[in-house]
Amino acid sequence: AQRCATAAETAWDAAVANPERYASPDDGQGGGAYSDDDVRDEFYWAAAELFLATGEDGYRQALLGSELHGDTEAVFPPGGLSWQSTAGLGALSLATVPSALPAAERDALRAQVLEAADGFVADSAASAYGVPFPADSGYVWGSNSQILNNMVVLGTAHDLSGDDRYRDAVLRGFDYLLGANPLNLSYVTGYGERYAQNQHHRFWAAQLNPALPHPPPGSVAGGPNQELQDPIAEEKLAGCAPAMCYIDHIESYATNEVTINWNAPLAWVASYADDLTG
Repeated sequence: AQRCATAAETAWDAAVANPERYASPDDGQGGGAYSDDDVRDEFYWAAAELFLATGEDGYRQALLGSELHGDTEAVFPPGGLSWQSTAGLGALSLATVPSALPAAERDALRAQVLEAADGFVADSAASAYGVPFPADSGYVWGSNSQILNNMVVLGTAHDLSGDDRYRDAVLRGFDYLLGANPLNLSYVTGYGERYAQNQHHRFWAAQLNPALPHPPPGSVAGGPNQELQDPIAEEKLAGCAPAMCYIDHIESYATNEVTINWNAPLAWVASYADDLTG
């Protein structure tokens, strides 16, 4: 733990000293490039976690001085948290983890979580399939992960407030992921009468090599992507309605990819739902 703490503080100091040293848009080694030249959200998240870990006021001051602090839509974008939008992860930690944060600041952060969750409740109520995701955001690469991340915000809001509206929106989102969607298909392997089983993966590749396995139970597919950003999607899904722009094919990486940062919120939401039965 001490080694991790030292590494985190060293990384913070290096980032502060080099605030405009960004990941290269040309570095796609091992996967797609992950360029991002707006790192205010990364600084916000890092400051939050370091404050919680150390209690040092310098990190708290970095939070208070951030342009994002207090801006609900910037911290919790309607389209969902993602690798490019991480400030909400820090806000969730600050709202739920005991710390030396003054009560007024903690309460303001909790109110921000509830404000964001109210928007997702409204999105769910307006959706034919109860999806806690704004219709005007469109279905993008990894849309299921955006939905799951909104469900984490909703579940946290339920934990903080006890308001069952938030719980119900989480469960409607889970219904969507598990098959109550236009494709009548569960996006989680091994769960449901019909489920995805040919996700884009180098090892779980039975569709290409029968000697290799299918994905194990509990792996979530990226989901509909109306941009059709791979050859299989372009060929097979031309003219698709946005919510139906998905194909369970191993080479459709733009709709059927599997990633650790998509499965992480699935694990969180599954644990949350399981706790409801306790």
